[in-house]
Amino acid sequence: MDPINFPNPNLPLVALLIGGLLAGVHLFGLVARETCITWARTIPRSRFWGTTLLALATLWTLYMTATTDLGEFSPMRNAIMIGVVAAAFLLWKFVPDFLSSRSLGFLLLLAAHPVLETTFLQAGLLKVALAVLAYAWALVGLFLVGMPYLHRDAIAWVSEKRGRWDLHCWGGLLYGLLLLLDGVRLEMMG
Repeated sequence: MDPINFPNPNLPLVALLIGGLLAGVHLFGLVARETCITWARTIPRSRFWGTTLLALATLWTLYMTATTDLGEFSPMRNAIMIGVVAAAFLLWKFVPDFLSSRSLGFLLLLAAHPVLETTFLQAGLLKVALAVLAYAWALVGLFLVGMPYLHRDAIAWVSEKRGRWDLHCWGGLLYGLLLLLDGVRLEMMG
């Protein structure tokens, strides 16, 4: 199977999508504070969210394996894809503790790549803002996969006091708005 080469999305589009998502999620966290805090505290040990996020990470990994040029490993593509499915099943079956935290870490690691690829050979504030966000996702993803209990501890610490929760939500909202506004500015210029 030959790899499929999709064109990279443009920088303003990625900024608008990620900025809208960040701003929307963090605004909801401010508006429905108690509901979000209660929900966030259940996430690290949730079997439902663990299964859902692991399925998404597995599908994304399968898609990447099927469409990426693997170089000298291309003849082993089918074996790699079977290995991905087997590893996901074994993780789901035998490592149920903090499965959603680990799966979220996998997704953050997967999401960092296309964002960084979009910023390649770009210039300006938007490139830096997206690159910083992607590297932060990669770093957090590594910690979530390797030490998933930190996810539970971080949520407990942030949600312990209203001021911490609000500061976190305002930070995410403002970062999302920065991405949105700069994305709109670049889209209108280009």
